[in-house]
Amino acid sequence: MIMNKLFFSLAILSILLFSCSNEDTSSKESQLQVVTSSEKVFSIDDFYNLGFKKNRSYDVSELEGASDAVFGFWGLTKSDSKTYEIRIYDSHQNAVSLGESFAKEVTGNNAIIKSSQSSWKEGLKDRRKIGGPGDSGGGRSGTFPRYGNYAIYGNVIMLCEGPEEIALENCWDLINNLSN
Repeated sequence: MIMNKLFFSLAILSILLFSCSNEDTSSKESQLQVVTSSEKVFSIDDFYNLGFKKNRSYDVSELEGASDAVFGFWGLTKSDSKTYEIRIYDSHQNAVSLGESFAKEVTGNNAIIKSSQSSWKEGLKDRRKIGGPGDSGGGRSGTFPRYGNYAIYGNVIMLCEGPEEIALENCWDLINNLSN
């Protein structure tokens, strides 16, 4: 009888703890928006001033409405650095209307990373990464999307490294430092 009461109490406690931890997670996720307007119009120099390191610039002649597109990395510390692709538009409205479909296409688990299917091929090889466990723990076994998500903040579209669940947080780490 005492064992049954103890088991029942532990079961109730476990359910309560689990439900509280889920509320915290969903609350945090709901605060991170994919599209957010900003009164400030950003330039690529705003990112460089923050410590963003450019690996390469892309030709944006075929990326309608974009004035800049840069592949590079940023982090508060070297060990925290993540890879980003930053695309600059002249306005928030143009970033959303002209650029969001391109960002959606190359982010997430189902991102288009093959040249034959991509709408904008410039920088496509940088949007792929080699990964997965190899045979017997050895080499790599496939090509995967680098960017799990994207964020549009004001006139900027940023593609952010990491799995879908984490990439939006990486975007907001950069946004929060840009906004300070």
